[in-house]
Amino acid sequence: MPIAGFTSFRRHQVGKQSAILTPVAATRVLPYRGPIVINPNRTQPDVDDGSLDPIMAPFNGPKDVTGTWDGKLAFNDLPYTLAAAGKGGETSSGATAKTWVFDYASLTADSFEYLTDEWGDDTNASDGIQAYGGVIDSYTVGFPETLEAFDLSAQLIYANANMATARTGALTLDTSPTWVYGADTELFVDTTAGGLGGTKWTDAVHALTWNWQNNLDRKRFANGSGTRFSLAGYGRAERTIDLVVTLAHTTQTMAEAATLDDDPVPARYIRMKATSPTIITGAIPYSWQRDAAMRLISRTDGEIGGNTTIILTYRAFYDSTLTYAVQDTVVNTLTAL
Repeated sequence: MPIAGFTSFRRHQVGKQSAILTPVAATRVLPYRGPIVINPNRTQPDVDDGSLDPIMAPFNGPKDVTGTWDGKLAFNDLPYTLAAAGKGGETSSGATAKTWVFDYASLTADSFEYLTDEWGDDTNASDGIQAYGGVIDSYTVGFPETLEAFDLSAQLIYANANMATARTGALTLDTSPTWVYGADTELFVDTTAGGLGGTKWTDAVHALTWNWQNNLDRKRFANGSGTRFSLAGYGRAERTIDLVVTLAHTTQTMAEAATLDDDPVPARYIRMKATSPTIITGAIPYSWQRDAAMRLISRTDGEIGGNTTIILTYRAFYDSTLTYAVQDTVVNTLTAL
């Protein structure tokens, strides 16, 4: 009999919650790697107890439940990241090709999308973890110079977790997902909101990465033993959304890099669009479009092979003409979270 506990049997499967402290059965398997970590923050009492070694038992502090998702990005999985990190309550439209629009608010606070995350291996009935009230505090997504499928790395926090809980059964992994590829991606950089999507940078983009930081504040309240150390909610702090793009030296990119010391700082209206060659129905392909109002904040230099590169970092800001800082539109076949 083999020793129990195979890493090959680990998996995350998630479900959409209606309330932060009400876990639900999972509905989708996500192709990501990373543990769920429960830390009860046990603390030894700082007292004189007449011994070189502790005598008194430690006490539990505020419980921290965290997790990670690491893997490649597929179009049908993307709305889970966008909802858990940015805006809850969004639904899809369309019959066969489903369109998801995430129009993140800047001047008000969007609702959160709370997820139940079931994680474990072949011993999950005795050692599985059901984390709930989960949201994404930060994530990075992008592609390297090989232009392969986008990499996703997300950091999650949860309101609480149940231990020794079996995963929901009868769920299967999508074995042939439609990946979001760097090779299918275009980048447009314009100087006016009205011109968004008009000026494509051709033969210029080697790699790019989006860094999304929510800086969430964890809220706890003394409501008696019914909730104890569970999180009651999350406070939104100042959000930081950066785009880091590695570029070849072209007329366009060198002119853009030269604006780094312009005063006043110029606005840029950036569209990234990944359009898959895989058609959903008719002439409609899988796609992901991200529109953003951004400002250039830094320039560094790198190299790929025998060529030097320019690495530009932009930061998103709220634009009153667009009425948003960042907006995502995804077309896929996912009906609902």
